[in-house]
Parts: sequence; C-alpha cells; structure tokens
Amino acid sequence: MSETRTGQCLCGAIRFKAVVSPDIQACHCQQCRRWTGGGPLYSVRVSDLQLTGEEHINAYRASEWGERANCKQCGSVLYWKMQGKPPSYVAPGLLDDQTGLSVTEEIFTDCGSPWSVPFDGASQSTEAEEQAKLDAYLATQK
Repeated sequence: MSETRTGQCLCGAIRFKAVVSPDIQACHCQQCRRWTGGGPLYSVRVSDLQLTGEEHINAYRASEWGERANCKQCGSVLYWKMQGKPPSYVAPGLLDDQTGLSVTEEIFTDCGSPWSVPFDGASQSTEAEEQAKLDAYLATQK
C-alpha cells in the first residue's frame, strides 16, 4: 500500500514529500551501475512529488528519453525520469522512513555485475524485454 513519506539528499539541500510505493525496483543496466558506482540503481515509484531546493538539482540528459538527477551540493542520486515528464521514481535511500519496502522487480538482469545476487521473489526482465516496453511506451507518445 502506498503512503506519503518524506525524504532528503545527504546534505539536506533537497527535500521532498511524495506518495511512495513499497515496491523497490533494482535496475542493473550499465548506466545505472556506473551512476551508482556498482549498481544496481534502487528506486521506488512516487506520485504527488513535492520538491524543495530545486535550485540544487543537477539534471543530466542520459539518453534520448531519460534524465538522471543528483544534488549539486552532496552528489546524492535523486531520481531517473523520462524527458519532459515529472519524476516518477526516487532513490529509496533518501526516504526518512524506509520500513515496509522490499525489492519486487529487477530489470536489465542480463546486464548486471557478475557478483550481483538476484533478490528472492523479485520479478526479473532482460534488456530486450525492457527495450520492448520502452518502444511500446514511446510509440504512444507520438
């Protein structure tokens, strides 16, 4: 069940409040592994995101469709989002209360580090499966 939670980056320059899903997604793609220094990138779906300290957000256009953001002050990973869309996922480590969260989905599993261990009970999908989902989504946006 989703509930409203608060969070912040390491230095507190960026704070947020959002409705947060308890389901954590773990992305093993090469970009996420490089961005996190080893990966995967853990993220939780959010809605009704309210940010403060937006002037401290450093946005990076990582692909033709995606954007990654971190704090300019402390470097904390904040979110990944589709270009032109509001953030719909944030890093769960930013949440003030992380109780009740669990990894339920792993994506780009065929791209993961060889030392990465799968999460018991989490659904898994490959790069090809995720690319097909992205292509289908992008086709609806034209």
